[in-house]
Amino acid sequence: MTVTVALLIKYENDKKAEMLDTPSDRAAVSRKAVAAMGGRLIEAYGSVGEYDMLFIYEMPDMSAVAANMNLAEATGMAKYHKIIPLMSNDDFLAAQKKAGELRDSYSAVAAAE
Repeated sequence: MTVTVALLIKYENDKKAEMLDTPSDRAAVSRKAVAAMGGRLIEAYGSVGEYDMLFIYEMPDMSAVAANMNLAEATGMAKYHKIIPLMSNDDFLAAQKKAGELRDSYSAVAAAE
């Protein structure tokens, strides 16, 4: 089973400064790294503000997602990031149904023993 995630990433300021001198195709870099982990880059977008890039990709599992983030951080590229697991609309609807069926199994208050 694959997982689809959105990755929002903020680059370190010195890395961004390097990109001004030598522009870097971050989608190509991400595509190569993700493919090496058995994944596939679906889309890449540049951004301004809190995050610099948004990547959407499929990975074999969450450990591959974590490995990708460990590499980005270990190289000093990422200042910080945010991973958002994504699911299809059908899966989102199925999750709602499942939660509705299990509603009685959860309470915000701990049961007294």
